[in-house]
Amino acid sequence: MRAILLAITCISAIVLGAALCLAFEDVGGDFGSAWLEKYGTKEPSTFDNPNSLWDWGNAPKGFALRNGTLYPPGTAPQWYYPFIIADYSPIVLNRSELTNPQLENLYTTDPWLLAQLTGRPVSIVSEPKGTLF
Repeated sequence: MRAILLAITCISAIVLGAALCLAFEDVGGDFGSAWLEKYGTKEPSTFDNPNSLWDWGNAPKGFALRNGTLYPPGTAPQWYYPFIIADYSPIVLNRSELTNPQLENLYTTDPWLLAQLTGRPVSIVSEPKGTLF
């Protein structure tokens, strides 16, 4: 117990000593007048970039910027291009063998979205579970 108390006292003394050493610098008097003579007479810097609405950054959060037009959330035009243009063979989804990681990914389980993204028809095979088949 005495060792812990001694350690806390030493650490407190070190922290207090470091805090006293980190004092603020006096910016008045000779230092202030020397700084103003050195930096106070410079011309303010200017940028040659035009100051338009979009110079400060991107579109506001939730909004979309397409071809210079600002669209509110959910109204921006969306274009889906097919991944494979020359192949029109159907994609077969086997619903009886889906696992949890596949259920979380809508790109592999949503037939409408998969057909829109790939440009190919989607066939769904769902085998019934039981002993009759």
